[in-house]
Amino acid sequence: MILTSHADLADEKEQTGAWLSTFTDAYYVFIRAGFEVTVASPKGGRPPLDPLSEQDEHTTDEVRTYRDDFMAQMEMGNTWSLEEVGSTVYDAVYIADGHGALWDLADNRQVGKLLYECLLNDTPVAMVGHGVAAVLSLSKLRPAVLNGVRITGFTPTEEALLKRHPYLPFSLTDRLKASGAQFGHAIIPFTPHVETDGIFITGQNPASTAMAAQALVARMAVEQLCCD
Repeated sequence: MILTSHADLADEKEQTGAWLSTFTDAYYVFIRAGFEVTVASPKGGRPPLDPLSEQDEHTTDEVRTYRDDFMAQMEMGNTWSLEEVGSTVYDAVYIADGHGALWDLADNRQVGKLLYECLLNDTPVAMVGHGVAAVLSLSKLRPAVLNGVRITGFTPTEEALLKRHPYLPFSLTDRLKASGAQFGHAIIPFTPHVETDGIFITGQNPASTAMAAQALVARMAVEQLCCD
C-alpha cells in the first residue's frame, strides 16, 4: 500500500495529504483476506493526512475501526520509504487517494519502476482517486503504455465541488487523456465507480475504495487458483 508524503497545496496555505478512508477501507479488506500488508510512502515515516478526510462527514466504519486499532496506526505512522521497498517483489500494489499524489507520485522514478515491474510480471495494481496519478510515472518510462486503457480517477467536477482545483499543479483527467487513456467516470459525483483493464484497477474517488480493493482481492484469488 502506497500513500503520498506531500502535505501542502500549491499556495501552502491549505493542507492536503493522504485521504484517510482510502487507506483504512482498503487496509481492512486486505487484512480480512489474510494478506500481509506493507505500507510505504515516498519519504517514509508518518504520511500527512488530509484534514478534510478526518472530519466526521467523511468518517467511514473502517476509519472508526482504525482509530481503535493500535497496530494499524503503527503501520500508518511508520511507513517504509519507497527506496527501502523498491527491490521487494509483491503480489499486488495498492495506491491510496490524496491530492498530494499529484506532486510526489505523478513524477516519481521509484513509482514508475515499481509499476513497470508490475507490468512485466502481470502483478495487479489498484489505485484510487488522485493515487491514479502514479500511472503517469509509468508512462514516462513507457510513453504508450496507457494507449486505449480504460481508467478512472478524481474528476474535474469533483475537484470543483471541493474548491481545490485552483491550487493543483495539473488536471489529472487531462493528463490521463493526453497519455492515451480512455477516461470513464460515474454520472453522479462522489459515487463509486471502478474501471478494470489489464493489470490496472482504478477507483474514481474515496467512495470507490472498498470496491477497488475487493476487485484486487478477487483478481489475486483467480491468479492463485490458476497457479494451483
